[in-house]
Amino acid sequence: MRLLTENELIWSSIVANNRMNRKRNASGINSYERELKFKPEVYLNTCLKQQGHVKWLDLCCGEGNALIQYARELADKGSQHRGTLLGIDLIDQFQPIPSFVSCLRFQISSLVNWENEDQYDLITCVHGLHYVGDKLKVLSQGLRSVSDQGLIMANLDLNNVKIEGDSKGQYLKKLFIENEIEYNVRRKLIICKGSRNINFNLTYKGADDKTGPNYTGQDAVDSYYS
Repeated sequence: MRLLTENELIWSSIVANNRMNRKRNASGINSYERELKFKPEVYLNTCLKQQGHVKWLDLCCGEGNALIQYARELADKGSQHRGTLLGIDLIDQFQPIPSFVSCLRFQISSLVNWENEDQYDLITCVHGLHYVGDKLKVLSQGLRSVSDQGLIMANLDLNNVKIEGDSKGQYLKKLFIENEIEYNVRRKLIICKGSRNINFNLTYKGADDKTGPNYTGQDAVDSYYS
């Protein structure tokens, strides 16, 4: 099997999939609330009350509707100066940011090339890692970018992570337990409170975009490591 490099993968029609996270709001019928069983705005408002400022990073944000929904809420409360919202996606399909919103910006970038020095109260990645090549590099960066009291929530299907010599898929599960990172097997969801600096001690070999559907029913990308 020929594995794709990151530069090749970004041109894949599978990676450009617009059916997964493009239109989700923060809460409501088609939303992060339904996918994560968690209301981002409730959590962020608690952080805002406790800290006086709040920062949310949404990776693979799609059209950015979830961020725009919360930015509108901050604007309605006159609290935009107390919020920093950032959405990153490979494809420029962002909805226009309302003219009265000043606390939100969007960035076009591959997550594998994403670099960050800030720390966030909330980091979300709803179904985004399914289409990333080096999933563990992105996850490692995300875990480092959470504030000490912050929270990261990201969908990850371990069936799409192929590690040489780990046919039973126990390597990552064990590593998560050792680092007190919750992994919900049924919901394919990583939940971690506070920052983590993890070295997965694996070498990324490349990606396969012809693996077919994963648990979502949509075609995904397999990532290979040794």
